[in-house]
Amino acid sequence: MRRSGLVHAELLGRLTALRHTDSFAVSDSGLPVAAGIPVVDLGVSYGVPGFAHVLGLVLAEVVVEAACVATQIERNPAALAAVVAAGCDVERVDHEEFKRRTAACRFVVRTGEATPYANVLLRSGVPFA
Repeated sequence: MRRSGLVHAELLGRLTALRHTDSFAVSDSGLPVAAGIPVVDLGVSYGVPGFAHVLGLVLAEVVVEAACVATQIERNPAALAAVVAAGCDVERVDHEEFKRRTAACRFVVRTGEATPYANVLLRSGVPFA
């Protein structure tokens, strides 16, 4: 058994299967996801688990070289701060474009977050670059 960090078997498996430049998303509870895109649904109730907490756990497990957020995330300072803490380049696009881009994700991690625009697309990097 793992001592700490993520313990969700499906999420760990999907993160482990990522390769360089694969994209995936960490989302709030309301982000629409295109048919056919797997969703790892962690939501227990609205607000649990929160976006920032899940994002922090995910970032501790994978190398991320870039992120993309909707420009509207500015309305959610806590979510924006969690994304900026990832320490990578953050592209900003309109929310409609953001939703279109999720159709190319390997998977989406849905949290229980109940505040708007708490979503990020992450591009997997490599640990030896």
